[in-house]
Amino acid sequence: MIGKRWEVGSEYHFETTSSSEFYEWPTSSIFVASGRTPVLLLKELLGNQVLHYPDFFCWDVIKFWESHGIKTKSYDVSFTDGRFKVNFSSVPLRGVVLAVNFFGCDDSKSWQDFKAENDIFLIEDHTHSPVSDWVKNSNADYAFSSLRKTLPISDGCIFWSPNSRDLPNAELPAFNSAIKIEAMKLKTEYLEGGNVDKQVFLDLFSEGESCIVKSEPSGISKQAFTQVFRGYPVDYIVTRKRNFETFLKALSDVTLKHINLLHYSHAETPFGAIFTCETAAVRARLRRYLIDNKVYCPVHWPQEKGKVTDKSFALAERIITIPIDQRYSLQDVVLVAQIINRFFENE
Repeated sequence: MIGKRWEVGSEYHFETTSSSEFYEWPTSSIFVASGRTPVLLLKELLGNQVLHYPDFFCWDVIKFWESHGIKTKSYDVSFTDGRFKVNFSSVPLRGVVLAVNFFGCDDSKSWQDFKAENDIFLIEDHTHSPVSDWVKNSNADYAFSSLRKTLPISDGCIFWSPNSRDLPNAELPAFNSAIKIEAMKLKTEYLEGGNVDKQVFLDLFSEGESCIVKSEPSGISKQAFTQVFRGYPVDYIVTRKRNFETFLKALSDVTLKHINLLHYSHAETPFGAIFTCETAAVRARLRRYLIDNKVYCPVHWPQEKGKVTDKSFALAERIITIPIDQRYSLQDVVLVAQIINRFFENE
């Protein structure tokens, strides 16, 4: 972690990559402002068809698509034995389907087989792992990855067609990222020990997110494009894998008895250290304890009761994401693991 003020999580601070090696983006890709945009650009192609999405997903995004006239319906997914599993009997054999690589832990085979055997129009969300083996082997009609979820950029999403379909022809204005950039720079100054009111940049981050939503659909900002056009930094992936393995080794036996970890293979790049707690109340206490110790963990994803199945709502109440990305050193992730260990030792 940079600077004099130690904290983990929340929005990215401003930094430019010093990487010299990059994974290349898929050919014929375009860059837009956010992960909401690709489906909007496909609206004309989809027509009146229903977009089928996993019942465990970002509910704000679903509401956004619905507000723009896109019809949606969920299919069943579950979290069991440390993996996310799709109930393919609930997925239509024809129509438009959104598949998600949950937290970067899934492989492509089940969806490749399902598409090969059925007449579906497949869209894939690779936000949590933009350069996975699934991306390389995809047979989807279209795919996207919201890069701002794993890279220190104000905005940005890559959109392409693994099946070499034509991308929607849309001249989009570049997003004005000034507010988000200001927030990111103030956070950097804050972490370096500067005299910065934290609430100021938190408010700017919130305002910047609202600006992205209101500007949709829009293209990637000029600032973000200059940071991503070369590809995905190889060292970011190396760091995530190293940090994840170190974090797991630092968890105590007591902690491991109380949590259900999301499993990754050696070939997969972890989005974070993801686990569920035994109850919603335990997760709430843990999250509060982490905040008190300056560890700010997102919840993927908050759900609205009555809008999703009881199973998915309960999962959203018990799951937590521990940041282990390229911002943090081995010492940082060990310290976070020790904080979690102390919590469960006192439960």
